Amino acid sequence: MGNRKAKAESLQDREVITSELAAIVGKTPQWIRQLTRDGVLKQVDRGKYLLGKAVQAYCEHVSGGREDDKKPRFIDEKTEHERIKKEKAALELAEMQGELHRSEDVEAVMNDMLGAFRQRIRTIPMRLAPELIGQNDLNVIKGRLSAALDEALAELADYDPELFREEHQGSQSNMEG
Repeated sequence: MGNRKAKAESLQDREVITSELAAIVGKTPQWIRQLTRDGVLKQVDRGKYLLGKAVQAYCEHVSGGREDDKKPRFIDEKTEHERIKKEKAALELAEMQGELHRSEDVEAVMNDMLGAFRQRIRTIPMRLAPELIGQNDLNVIKGRLSAALDEALAELADYDPELFREEHQGSQSNMEG
């Protein structure tokens, strides 16, 4: 049993050359040299590494670094990347199902709706003037004006989600064409 411990210690302290270390970690010697230039791996002599320390340093590098060094770890970055991809897919699905609208589509539809509303409001005086020209009863005038305004407002209140879908399909075909 004491022999095994001595063997493990000697393996830990064993010096290996670049090509041996590359074979152990499954990379090329060029990759090992690059990690050495980057300061990830430390040589004990030209082209020689302590096996135990080099493997530990390589494992630490692959996992993204130490947790206490305040650097983002590779595993954390990968998790964040996957979370963002999942969130993006959920947003795209909601958009395809009509539960979510692109801001450009909302802006285009709202501009169209408000433009039509403005036009309709501006036609009220010309449309009602001939009817009200001889009218002296204030309640009749108020009633006709209120009815015309309510009619215009009702048109504005008629939200149709299909308008947003049509606008989205139109903007997508413009991008593809």
